[in-house]
Amino acid sequence: MISTKKLIVSVLTFILVYTALLLPQVNISKHYAELFCTVGNFLFEDFPRGGFVNLKTQDDKGVNDIALFISKAEWMEGTKIKGVTANKASDRIGYLITAFFVALTLATPVSWKRKSIALVLGFIIVTAFVMLKMYIIILNSYTLVDWFGLYQDASEKETIQFWYSHFAAPATYGYSFVIIVWLALSIEKKEWKKMNDMITKMLPEKQMPASSDNSK
Repeated sequence: MISTKKLIVSVLTFILVYTALLLPQVNISKHYAELFCTVGNFLFEDFPRGGFVNLKTQDDKGVNDIALFISKAEWMEGTKIKGVTANKASDRIGYLITAFFVALTLATPVSWKRKSIALVLGFIIVTAFVMLKMYIIILNSYTLVDWFGLYQDASEKETIQFWYSHFAAPATYGYSFVIIVWLALSIEKKEWKKMNDMITKMLPEKQMPASSDNSK
């Protein structure tokens, strides 16, 4: 099992790394926002049903560092371009949980080889999760603009807004997902066995039902 010293070092490492990643002076969040837009534009620029999406960073909107522009592909030709822009925060959508995952992984007392593999695979998985959230956020943005004529069916709007309210908008699910990814990638099979054995020992033993004597 992990010694008390290793546990304390891991906790302190997590606190230091996570705090450092959130410091504005470090400015990693700005680089993340740029990556966020690059990946988002690659995935969503040609949006289903003739939609058009563009993501770009902005510095004059406070925490809302992403400008989400939605339109229709047919409206992007010529000089009469029209659409709607919404301000979004990349830290709330993706950076905070990504930094949380990085800090957890770096603080885990495993070999650097395993940490490196977990960081790379985990970053890809967490980014895919973030982009799924962004997809729903974009869908919800289309439902709010009826003159686009996209995603306006009543039942469809209700479904999209349900997933937006219960999955894409809340931040808590992201942390839960990150913990699952971290456990899956960072904890070795033998550690899982040790944890399982420890939990099994902590559980109360099942009592055998007392036998009843039915004889008269």
